Amino acid sequence: MNNQDNKFSQAETCVLMEPMHANILGHVHGGELMRLMDNTAGIAAAKHAKGAVVTARVDELEFHSPVLIGDIVTCIAQLCYVGNSSMQIWVSVYVNNLSDASEMKLALSAFFTMVHLKDKVVARVEPLHPSTPLEHKLYAVGEAKYLEIKAKRKKL
Repeated sequence: MNNQDNKFSQAETCVLMEPMHANILGHVHGGELMRLMDNTAGIAAAKHAKGAVVTARVDELEFHSPVLIGDIVTCIAQLCYVGNSSMQIWVSVYVNNLSDASEMKLALSAFFTMVHLKDKVVARVEPLHPSTPLEHKLYAVGEAKYLEIKAKRKKL
């Protein structure tokens, strides 16, 4: 796998937040943003797996900044690590308020674990081969999260 393949295993989505996404105070529902994150993570994972994926878990979901009606959110999902059939995806949501031309701020972040399915059965995924320093750093973070999840499962 080359650097182009790693770049391919990214996804980005931009959405203008509208009243239908928000509560009566104008704050976008966290569930709306989580849905956006899940969809974007699924796209990044499906591109790498070259097939269907499902969400297995979400870890460390953190709300950093509020998102309001009229904000543009940019959701970026990056494949970090690949196990046998599962993939660790780091997802970040950035917010940009166009009315004051503010810079993008981090609004949410989380790790998503996606699992590849073939004919509705868990299937193997091709390994990820990082090539740049940033990709190696992301890989190490993703691998640490993968091992942490495995350790938690053994305790159950």
